[in-house]
Amino acid sequence: MAQLTDDCFAFSGPLLLVAEAERLIGTRVNPVSGTETAPLRAALGRVLAADVVAPVNLPPFDNSAVDGYAVRGEDIDAASEQRLVIVDRIAAGHSGNHPVKPGEAVRIFTGAPMPAGADTVFMQEDCRIDGGRVIV
Repeated sequence: MAQLTDDCFAFSGPLLLVAEAERLIGTRVNPVSGTETAPLRAALGRVLAADVVAPVNLPPFDNSAVDGYAVRGEDIDAASEQRLVIVDRIAAGHSGNHPVKPGEAVRIFTGAPMPAGADTVFMQEDCRIDGGRVIV
C-alpha cells in the first residue's frame, strides 16, 4: 500500500505527551489581538471577529431544500413504506393550494414554500411513484 507523505497517522517516531503538545501550541501559536474592518472583496481567507447577522430572514418562509414530496411527519412509520396520495404540486415562486391532510403528499421543488400541514420532505430519489400516489 502506498504511504501518503502528509498522512498524520504515518509518524513512526515517539509520540508527544498531551502536556508537551499543549506547551508547544502555547509557545508557537499567538492569539488574534486586534480587529480591523475590511471591504467584502478583501475578506477572502480572513477570519470574522464577530458574527454577521442578516437583518431579515430570506426567504421569509419555510421552504424545501430539495426536489421531492412534502408530507406530514406523523403520517410516516419508519418501519414500513407509506403510500400517500399526491394532491398538489408546488414549484419555486408558487404556493400550495391547500393544507396537507393525513395520507396526502405534495410534489415540491427546491425553494418552494412548504405547504401548510407538512413538516417533512422526502427527496425524489428516495421515492417511487405508483399512479397518483408516492411511496416513501
